[in-house]
This record gives sequence, C-alpha cells and structure tokens, in this order.
Amino acid sequence: MKKLIVLSILISFTINAVFAQTNPDLVIGEFKITKIIDGDTFRFEGLDTSTRLLGIDTEETFKDQDALQKTNEIAKIWEQFYATERGDSKFPVKTDSPMGYAAWKWAEEFFKDVEIVRLERENLKRDRDMYGRYLVYVIAIFPDGSEVNYNIECVRQGYSPYFDKYGRSERFHDEFVAAQNYARENKLGIWDAEKNKAYPDYEERLVWWNKRADQLQNYETYYRDNLLCFNLLEQSEYERLKGYLGEIVTVFGSISEIKKSKFPYLLRIPVTRNESFELVIFEEYQSLMDELDFEMLENYNIYAKGKLTEYKGKLQIILKSADQVWMD
Repeated sequence: MKKLIVLSILISFTINAVFAQTNPDLVIGEFKITKIIDGDTFRFEGLDTSTRLLGIDTEETFKDQDALQKTNEIAKIWEQFYATERGDSKFPVKTDSPMGYAAWKWAEEFFKDVEIVRLERENLKRDRDMYGRYLVYVIAIFPDGSEVNYNIECVRQGYSPYFDKYGRSERFHDEFVAAQNYARENKLGIWDAEKNKAYPDYEERLVWWNKRADQLQNYETYYRDNLLCFNLLEQSEYERLKGYLGEIVTVFGSISEIKKSKFPYLLRIPVTRNESFELVIFEEYQSLMDELDFEMLENYNIYAKGKLTEYKGKLQIILKSADQVWMD
C-alpha cells in the first residue's frame, strides 16, 4: 500500500506541480494542520475560518472515542444498515460508513510526516462558500520538498469520488477525471463497495452530481451575460440583485428549506449562513405544491422568474404559476 501511495504521489506531483505555481494570487498561505477530523475536514493553525476541500467528498464517519467499535458493528450489517438509512429517498444519502472511517485513517497516515501544507483557491471570483468556509486545494509539502495535491490523491486512492456537485474543477478537472478512472479501473476504495463497505450507489451519485455540474456550466454559458439573471451561489450577485427591486428578474440557486406549516409557504434559497432569498406561495396558489416536484427541485439547481419584491428585509419572488420555476 505504501509503495502504491508513493507511486501515486510522484505521478500527482509531476502532473500538478506546474499548476500549483501558476498564479501566486491563488495561494491563501502555508499552514500547519492541527487536526484531521475526517477524510475531507481539517483544521489549520492560523487560518481565520474553516475550509471545504474542492473536488472531493469522503464518506461520513463516527468520530467519538468508540468510533472503531461502532464502525465494526455497522460493517457486519452494512447492506441492511445503508438500506435503512436511505429509506424511500429518491436520492442517495450520507451516513457514517466503514469506508468513511478508512478514509479518515488514511488521511492521518498521508499527512503523518507533513509539517506544512499550502492552501490554494480555485479562482479569484469565489473563494468561500455560503457558510464562509474557504474553498481549497490542499497541497501537501513533504520533507524532501515534493508536493502533492491531496484532493486529487484522495480520489486516485479511491477514498472519494470526483465530487462536482457544486461545479467542476476549473484548474484540475482532467487530473480529477484521470484519478477517478484509475481508482475505478483498479477497484480501489469506494469502487469495490462490497469489499470495503462503502456507499453502494455511486453510479446514482455521479449521475446526480454531473447533472448539477452541467446546470452550473449552462448558467455560465447561457445566462451569465444577462443583466437580469442572478446566480445566488455568489454573494456578489445577490448584492447586485438588490438594485433591481420592482423589475422582472431570474434567479438561479438551490432550494435548501421549504416551510409549509402555515401560509404563505416559503421556499428558501440560501445565500450566506444568515441570508436567504425566498420564493413565496400564498394560499390561493397552494396547488403549485402539487404541480411542482419539490423533492426533485430541492436536489438540483433551479431558476425562478418573477417580479423582485422585498418583505421585512428579505428579497423575494411571489409564485403564481408553475412556469415561473424550472430546471435546465
């Protein structure tokens, strides 16, 4: 296993080192890892906020003192355990898994001799998510001076798929694809789900995530230049939207919450941790809840078109017709 890791490290370094140094403005800084929480969640000394690692999504894991015991227990009944966790959901779910625990332990081993890592952005347009977390690539700097993009190596070793649910990598897309192909061809990690007790529905996940990635690309291609279209995934676009009160606008984003305990119903599209955009359905239009498949809409990016209004400081569009909401 160690020989495989070393070989992969050399390959990854050869492919990615030139990219890592392309633009110094993309470098957030060099930091010491203070804690490895799981396969894709780390804490860094001196960094002012937490991070989300781009392009990867390792499985969840128990993290308390008896994590190994709990992991071994669910491993014995893994197929039944996951089926229960998923229930009747149309979409795959996230839950603690034996593979998640393995990814956590592999990450600890990977960084065992690494004193410093370099954190890099994707671009200068959007370097944080809606929760204020830095969106980063973690470049491991080894004692011999070699460097490895951990995000890509994690995919190459089969501890994560290439996670493009929130958009494809602008800098390393080809490298991620090659890494995933390598892991799949060699049945590493998640790609041998029965042996390694991983989520059994990655083919579904890839179809779902790739569709979302396509939606983001389509927005960039067909809507970005339209001044009356606003991508709520970007806070700067939300700020720009505030100047269009009273106009017919189109917003693009993902519904995270549906409140329907009383009228009006509210469909919330998050912008930041504390701000959201609202789609509003009054009682006379409640039939829209039946016309629109909101379980489907909640799991993809959607468009909503209508007159931009404001209520108690919240920007909103009032929905009166099903054709005001669509997916591409």
